[in-house]
Amino acid sequence: MFRPGVIKDVIVRLGGSEELVGIGTVTLPDLENKAETITGLGTDEFEYVLDTCFNNLALSLKFQGLSKHIKFSQAKVVDLVIKAALGGLDDETHDDKIEVLTVSCKGRIKKRSGGELGRATKNEPEIELALTYYKYEIEGEVIAEIDKLNKIVILDGEDIAAKIKQALS
Repeated sequence: MFRPGVIKDVIVRLGGSEELVGIGTVTLPDLENKAETITGLGTDEFEYVLDTCFNNLALSLKFQGLSKHIKFSQAKVVDLVIKAALGGLDDETHDDKIEVLTVSCKGRIKKRSGGELGRATKNEPEIELALTYYKYEIEGEVIAEIDKLNKIVILDGEDIAAKIKQALS
């Protein structure tokens, strides 16, 4: 059994091949289900959570400083592959162990933050992507996959949208 510890290293690739340099951190999107408040005669008010619909998925890239190389979209879809080496311990052997986390995503740049300018200050520009596709895997096992354009919703390895697809076929 893997006992997670720290993230040892992360690499971000544009289009799966070109490494993006100068990135300080990546903030992964929150997976927040849409919900509707239901009220009516004969029932108390409650929130109905839609298990196959999600609020906007936003991913942020924070850079370590200003650079003319922070220009990788040209108004096109940004296709990123992010890999992280997760360091931890093996419960049985008590030895170091590494598992690989892979995030694949597609989206468009929604926001460009220039960071702060000032004397002797660290500048951390940030780019926020509005995602239409997001896949999160650990050691090849799909934890989450959401494709907003193709009705794919997989959470914890289960195809959540399968029942709806089958009912509508």
